[in-house]
Amino acid sequence: MEVKKTIHIGFAFLRIYLSFLVVTAHCFKPKAIIGKKIIIRIIRNSIHVPTFYLMSFYFGYNLFKSKNIKKIKIRLQRLLIPYFVWPIIIWSLNNLLSFLFIKIDIIPFNKYILQLITGNDFMGILWFQCNLILITLLVMIIHFLFNENLVLYTMINLLFFGLFFTYSNYNYIFFTKYNFCIKFSFGRFFEISGFCIIGYFLAASNFVYILSKNRIISINIFIPILILIIQYTIFSEIKGFYYQGLRLYFLSISTFFMFSLIPNEKDENKHITKFIKLISIHTVGIYFIHIHVFYYMYKFSLVKYKTLNVAIIVFIISYFVSFFGKLIFKKTILINLFQ
Repeated sequence: MEVKKTIHIGFAFLRIYLSFLVVTAHCFKPKAIIGKKIIIRIIRNSIHVPTFYLMSFYFGYNLFKSKNIKKIKIRLQRLLIPYFVWPIIIWSLNNLLSFLFIKIDIIPFNKYILQLITGNDFMGILWFQCNLILITLLVMIIHFLFNENLVLYTMINLLFFGLFFTYSNYNYIFFTKYNFCIKFSFGRFFEISGFCIIGYFLAASNFVYILSKNRIISINIFIPILILIIQYTIFSEIKGFYYQGLRLYFLSISTFFMFSLIPNEKDENKHITKFIKLISIHTVGIYFIHIHVFYYMYKFSLVKYKTLNVAIIVFIISYFVSFFGKLIFKKTILINLFQ
């Protein structure tokens, strides 16, 4: 989810799309009848989390390989500050509003502690950040301990172990007995670790560059794959915590490739490019904010149902909160709450 100053326009647009999918996942509940239409499946599906992980390690590959301590500290700061500061903000805000308005639920201190430990209580979306921190630390340790060949060997073994652990149902059996905070945070570790490692290998192999040299052929390959997987049940389902199975691997990787094939910025499209960049640099803030934007709107009876229009409104409000938050904290480390 990290955005650089110079970004590929396709990946910038992908961040916007994935962020919108995150919002629709929580703020849009399609009717059963229309939920089968392919357009609904395109704007509401589960590829956002896997693809965000894939992208994070794709762009983090050079950092891992360089073992640059200064840059590693900056990356860890960008991961740790949102993880620890956002719960303080939401916990304080909720308890203040609960004192002023009876409609808002108070958050006990024990829930605040559980949130910090698991990343998954009153700010359940931070399970993503929790696992991103853990996997980032793991990959960094591997790079500092081993030489390059052994690093690749270790990463391959981690990928296959994660696939085995989830497809054997051992992961589900082990974690399903715990409460939702633990199983929907740590139970997803092996489900999403494979996406991180695949992103790492895509960067190491320079495969995206190879595809871009054969753009038309690549597009004609990935579009049918995406349509088939979105519309039809091709892969057998396995038990897990929502991010398991080959279907998500194929969907996430194909989506990543499709957006990577979008031609980069051109002078005649500079206004569109600037607009896409302006939105994409706030996708992290949208991710952290959107659920609570919807929660407060619902509690104050501003919305009643989870509709597509509501999801769009929540996305826009979350964007502007992130935009102004970034302006306010621009010269402080708290800017990491929004980027």
